[in-house]
Amino acid sequence: RPATMGERLTFADIILDSAEHRVFRAGQTLHLGPTEFRLLSTMMEKPGRVWTREQLLDRVWGRDIYVDTRTIDVHVGRLRKALMKNGGDDPLRTVRGVGYALG
Repeated sequence: RPATMGERLTFADIILDSAEHRVFRAGQTLHLGPTEFRLLSTMMEKPGRVWTREQLLDRVWGRDIYVDTRTIDVHVGRLRKALMKNGGDDPLRTVRGVGYALG
């Protein structure tokens, strides 16, 4: 369960500040694109929950836009790379045939 402080979500050493549109990991600022920011924000709302690609597409892109489900894989890859940039462990979990989870 994430700790919420106003408009901040925290999970382990990750802090997401939605008001400032900033993410920190272990005190370091991470530079995420808008899509990766929305992906992380969605997953930080319910750590441990397995999100299907379709659920993530609906939350990040919206229901009215067609985006190939494999596009999620590309953006999760970018998010992983950013989260692990300074040598941190990968907090994202791939659930084969289903989707992704944080934690």
